[in-house]
Amino acid sequence: MEHDEVLERAMKLGKEKHPEAPQHHHAAFANTVATLVTGWSGGYGGPSMREHWAARVAESKGADGTFSFEDAVATVDDACYGSLTIDHARMLEEEHCFDDAPGETEAAQRLLTMHEQRN
Repeated sequence: MEHDEVLERAMKLGKEKHPEAPQHHHAAFANTVATLVTGWSGGYGGPSMREHWAARVAESKGADGTFSFEDAVATVDDACYGSLTIDHARMLEEEHCFDDAPGETEAAQRLLTMHEQRN
């Protein structure tokens, strides 16, 4: 399957499964799924902290550009659409992130501050 085909298929699926999610989450999902299936990156904006975290989750499961579409979807769905976590927030410190959903950068910074205060 071509990169653009996978990208479009993933975007459509993400919007069907998570119609309430912001466009930024759909972009992170589609970009990451397409990279996992084809080995090529790029697509819809980004990278966001969700896209960076999804890539790390996939790397921990052996991402090498040979995932099936279904495996890629299952691997990164929660990283792209789940609740914002400290793991997402850490991407702000470790990666170049932009194109995050409105309010998520601020929410991630609050998570980082709370985490630092506890430790």
